[in-house]
Formats: sequence, structure tokens, C-alpha cells
Amino acid sequence: MNELPHELALGDVYLSPLVPVFTVALVGAWLSITVLNKLRLSRYIMFPSTTFLTLMTLYILLMNAFWIKI
Repeated sequence: MNELPHELALGDVYLSPLVPVFTVALVGAWLSITVLNKLRLSRYIMFPSTTFLTLMTLYILLMNAFWIKI
């Protein structure tokens, strides 16, 4: 049997496991971009929006590999 649930229950509402993973990845990407802006490293990035999406995808893949298996 699979140890991880297929759905996450919040009261009577069932959510896909992708919802918290997407939320954590979004917050992580925002924090990473904020750190890059504070350190002034973002001036070396040619496409900031693509970098944001890439960081978000990276966080989703890392969470899928090590934390919540989607």
C-alpha cells in the first residue's frame, strides 16, 4: 500500500497534493528572487520572469523528489 494520501483533507474539502506543493514553491521562488534583488545579482539575469518560473519548477521538482510524492 501507498503510505502517502492521494488527497489532502481540510475539513470536508479534499485538495490535490499539488496545491500545497505549488504554494510552497511559489513562496520559495518569491523569497529567492527577493534575495537575488537584495544582493543585486538580478541585474545579471536577462529574463527575470523566466528565471522566476524556472526557480518555481525547480522547487516543485525537488519537493516531488524528497518531500511530497505527487
